Amino acid sequence: MTKTKIIIFGSLVAYFAILNFLRLNYLNTTFLDDAYIFLRYAENIFDGYGFVWNINEPPVEGYTSFFYLVTLIIAKFLSIDLEMFAILLGIISSTLTLFLAYLIYDNLYSKNLDHPSANLITVIILALSPSYPYWSGAGMETAFYSMFLMLTIYFFLRLSNSSREVFIKGVFFGLLCIIRFEAVLFFLAALVYLMKDHFAFKKIQINKTELIFSAAFILIFGIYFIWRWNFFGFFLPNTFYAKTGGGLQQMMGGFLYMIKALRSFYGFAWIPLIIVIFFFKKNMFLESGIFLFSIGLVSIVTTILIGGDHFHLGRFVLPVLPLIFIIFPPALDRFLSIKALKLKAYHKVTALLVVLFLLLVIKPVYQESYKGFLNLMEGKKETLVVYDKEAETNIIEWQNGFNIMGKTLKRIASKDEYIAVVPIGAIGYLSKINVIDMVGLVDPVIAHEQFSPHAVRKWTPGHTKGDGKYILSRKPKYIQLTDYLTRKPLEKPHNRSTQFVSVKELWESEEFHQDYEFYPIEVIDGWYYNLFKRKYF
Repeated sequence: MTKTKIIIFGSLVAYFAILNFLRLNYLNTTFLDDAYIFLRYAENIFDGYGFVWNINEPPVEGYTSFFYLVTLIIAKFLSIDLEMFAILLGIISSTLTLFLAYLIYDNLYSKNLDHPSANLITVIILALSPSYPYWSGAGMETAFYSMFLMLTIYFFLRLSNSSREVFIKGVFFGLLCIIRFEAVLFFLAALVYLMKDHFAFKKIQINKTELIFSAAFILIFGIYFIWRWNFFGFFLPNTFYAKTGGGLQQMMGGFLYMIKALRSFYGFAWIPLIIVIFFFKKNMFLESGIFLFSIGLVSIVTTILIGGDHFHLGRFVLPVLPLIFIIFPPALDRFLSIKALKLKAYHKVTALLVVLFLLLVIKPVYQESYKGFLNLMEGKKETLVVYDKEAETNIIEWQNGFNIMGKTLKRIASKDEYIAVVPIGAIGYLSKINVIDMVGLVDPVIAHEQFSPHAVRKWTPGHTKGDGKYILSRKPKYIQLTDYLTRKPLEKPHNRSTQFVSVKELWESEEFHQDYEFYPIEVIDGWYYNLFKRKYF
């Protein structure tokens, strides 16, 4: 590795590590709630209970990435704290994602650019998007998947078409699909790319190279897929069924999600970036560049079809963002070469980066980092409180609240007792009790139900299904209708809570009001956890 590449890699590690450290000095945790679902599964598997959400219940594939789950199980075997490990893995994965993006750009364009630094500038621009530091510390599989996608693409381009190296390419795509199922479409795109010299829709020829590539892929992903289908009993993961089935409303939600995701990457900073992109010409597209860009487009279309995601900052789009930006280095190179502005290339680059920084520094990720820096300088860390105008009450920062709820349940409930809640992550992981998921991510009954016509109109991926009668039939000791802590006991759930089908149906049920009584618990400094407790248990 050259000195330049060592500096790039080291700088990226430092960048993500420092931002995560500063955010952690302001927030209670950078973890997202769904990340704790992985941690609960990892602990249950490590403790010998198997792939179960609740101990002594049937296995359910309520996680979104098997390969990522395996890494957490390995960390558990090594007695490493899972939350710390997931954040460290996210930092390293985000670093490698952008470093590999640089190597891919360098491989494609190093001999064609008048300004080779355009490759590095593109990576810096990618790193400035608040999505990368956000997902590096979120604890989800996003950063890990992004890294492995770039690693797979890098070896696909770099390795030769010898039998041995083609087999390795297939293995990488197989492993990629074990991380995220939608990568099967990337494998198909890669297969078509290998067949590009003899591919025609009327007559498809498959030679030795494609056969070996496909065989390696099937060996890895095929064996895994058959095992999980036989083990869990469903063709696709439970999370897929919980999030899909909304027809046209689902696709419209996916389209709106895509717009929101792309906007979240840069906001108004897209304006100078689009100006640079206008300098791109079709003749700058190499065959391999078209292939990579097409993978990005395939991912975008797929995301729209499955209805998008409820998380902010483009979780489903971020992994292919470096591939969408494959057109940027040559466009930037041409922009730097024009004489109209009468500025030297490094002056243009400096101006571009300064403008991007000023437009992005207002984003929450950077504001949290800044406030974490102030806390560090002042030697304090205050409990973060935000104002939710929709709920019309002061609430503790969301994830901090979920964590407090989970710890409270661990204190007041026994391991064999049940609670019905939404969301389930931190509450499930920290409470250690049995948790019924009211939106079906880890519950196959709710996951396979049809959407109600009313609920599907308010498309919220992964949070649109529910069944109040089913929840009551399981007779949980506790039911949580309000998913945030309040300054005073709040019996009637706010509208933002009744957007969930199960919550709405429970609140409107006579059986619920007959069998359950309001059970608020003061947790810390006058904050209340609003539970309902079964009267006859």
